[in-house]
Amino acid sequence: MRSATLSLVSLLVLSACSNRAIDTEMSRCAFADSPRTPAPAFICDPNITDFPVTVLLASEPSAESVSERINRTLTEQITFWADSWSQAWYQSEASQLAANEFLLDALADMARVVRSRASPTGTLWLMVGLPMTVMDVRTQTLATVPLR
Repeated sequence: MRSATLSLVSLLVLSACSNRAIDTEMSRCAFADSPRTPAPAFICDPNITDFPVTVLLASEPSAESVSERINRTLTEQITFWADSWSQAWYQSEASQLAANEFLLDALADMARVVRSRASPTGTLWLMVGLPMTVMDVRTQTLATVPLR
């Protein structure tokens, strides 16, 4: 009788611990626009295997289709990266324009929406990633558009 009671108590304690761990994991990550709604891990942890550069983006609800929202958001991020990096890496306007043109093409080929999920409010959350580091992108850009 004692061992049965001890076993039952042990099972209840283990069950309570495991439920608490699951609840903690679920509540650890929530949508920014729906803080009471558990979100997938990529919302809180931007580390995605094989994508050293990632950014979490939100596309507000609109009349656009989901695929249009995804394409627009991805294109905006590619444009942002190309503009930022070409200006940071080059001094002359001509070099910046050439680098920007190269980066727009290269990033359009490389950048991917690696995760996506809609929140209860209709906001589309997208994780955009590059399969190489910023230093690798810079090296490729400098090989194509040398510093002058």
